Amino acid sequence: MTRIAFHLAPALMLAYGVVRLIDGRDGQHGPGPAWTIGHLLFLGSLVLYGLVIVGLRRRMPVARGRRGRRIAADVTAAVAGVGLVTFVRVAVIDIVVGLKAADAAEKSALADRYADVPAVLPQAFYEIGPVFFMLGLLVLLVQFAVLTTDRKPVAAASPVLVALGFVAITVNLDLLPVGAALIWLALAPFTRTKTVAPKHKPAQVPA
Repeated sequence: MTRIAFHLAPALMLAYGVVRLIDGRDGQHGPGPAWTIGHLLFLGSLVLYGLVIVGLRRRMPVARGRRGRRIAADVTAAVAGVGLVTFVRVAVIDIVVGLKAADAAEKSALADRYADVPAVLPQAFYEIGPVFFMLGLLVLLVQFAVLTTDRKPVAAASPVLVALGFVAITVNLDLLPVGAALIWLALAPFTRTKTVAPKHKPAQVPA
């Protein structure tokens, strides 16, 4: 399932981007069936990105005895995971708002009402949280490219493609399909190979 996630996560994101373009043909996005379907696709994509984070961490070629590298990889994966949770929150709230709202004005009012839900953390954290996911995923790919010895050029291209994808999405959400396609290209190689941490060889005892 983890390997499939490397394809399905960006594929569902791309599908969401296409649905979003269709939804915006009248000049506004939601509420309505297209809004709900698109955000359900987005939610599914985010859940699968959780498996991508786990898969990248497991593939990280960090040898035993390299405690610093292992800690760095664990921290990066944790940061990406926290950011992903805040992204999931955004998708869930958007789905609820879309289902409750009768028109665009009510959708905007409901979005403002739910802006700090759940009220356990500052609203600012919820607003910047998704950035942690993007940065965490990017740094994981950079760490993998630095540490791996297998297909180095392909590994080096992955963080570049992901960075370009996130930049495209940040600049204009209408470029979401393009950004998702770039992320898909970056993650696809991880379905063809599985890098595992090299085992520490026991010291040879002289006879």
